[in-house]
Amino acid sequence: MTVHVLLTADNHLDPSAVQYGPKRFERKRDFQHCFDVLVNFALDNRPDLFLIGGDFYDGILPGNPTRAYVAEQFKRLHEKDVKTVLVSGHHDTPRSIEQGVSPLSVHAKSGHAYFLHDPRPTPKLFHLGGETVNVTGMSLNPGLAPDQDPLAGQKIDQAGDVNIFLTHYPIEGFEGYFGQETHIGKSSIPRNFQLFASGHLHRQQKNTINGTPVIYPGSTERASFNEEGEEKGFYWLELDKTGILHQEFHPTPARPMETLDSRVTGEGGSLTRQIQDALGKRAGPEKILRVRVTGKVSLEQLSTYKRSALIAYCQDRFFHVEFDEDGLNLLTMAPLESLPRTSPVEELDRTFQSLLAKVKEEERPLVQEAWKGTVARLREEGVS
Repeated sequence: MTVHVLLTADNHLDPSAVQYGPKRFERKRDFQHCFDVLVNFALDNRPDLFLIGGDFYDGILPGNPTRAYVAEQFKRLHEKDVKTVLVSGHHDTPRSIEQGVSPLSVHAKSGHAYFLHDPRPTPKLFHLGGETVNVTGMSLNPGLAPDQDPLAGQKIDQAGDVNIFLTHYPIEGFEGYFGQETHIGKSSIPRNFQLFASGHLHRQQKNTINGTPVIYPGSTERASFNEEGEEKGFYWLELDKTGILHQEFHPTPARPMETLDSRVTGEGGSLTRQIQDALGKRAGPEKILRVRVTGKVSLEQLSTYKRSALIAYCQDRFFHVEFDEDGLNLLTMAPLESLPRTSPVEELDRTFQSLLAKVKEEERPLVQEAWKGTVARLREEGVS
């Protein structure tokens, strides 16, 4: 018998999306819409297991509308005998007593999903036809230091005919891991597992380590401009005792993100007009665009840059536009002269000399005495 698995991670449902202003609710729906694609695919194809590798929610306190939406989707899957298994990640794992439990716990209590909340490997056995499938889950442990491997020294059972490991950590050797956070080393990947699946890295990628297939399904919607060139989606897998028999990556309708590098020049006339011309060539009403404005201009030329006019121009041409002007620099007409180097005592002398020029004749002895005393105190403290 073969086991069919739908593998996903990093769905990030209910992001704050505050940067999108009045379109923030539409942007929130983008993430739900991508998850709808997964659920409908699962209802049509009836996988044995629907695996979610962490960061299902974007935060520890998702809004009630999103919770209700998710509860309905898990109920639909449960009614079709699709077994949903989750672990928590960086975004949906509580980090304090005040935060309490993960929002995933609510779905587990409904009986429509299995949440393997322990930060240690925890096996869950399923009897599918004539096969026993072991899904070992390990949720994120936020208390680990960057140099700690969450799998080091852990006992990992292989209690099934088919064994799957599900977690949410960066893994050594994969693109997106930079060695500055808690991660799983290659040597810790267990042998003789038919699948090792993880969330956290948003780029879909796979490799074989210690004879075990390791897969990141990636995120289902783009969360930042770092992902603008990446295809988003989920994996459809067919497994048996020998490993992965078949695998397919199915895309989701993630909203396009692009970066426009606009270099302005003083010879090109109005800076606003220069950027508008570039924007017109990249227009797309579904697109999220980042405009990086660079160049060196005079103060007079800078006065022709009107961000408000550009935002108004983009309103119906893009879903959302943001401007990055860190690379726009002002030309100086003349080099600035450095200030003369002085010492504290020299500055004090200059101050008292200025004061002496303004005081009355009868006050001069008092000012001179104060000057002498202050300089003496500075020298006693080693200031020159």
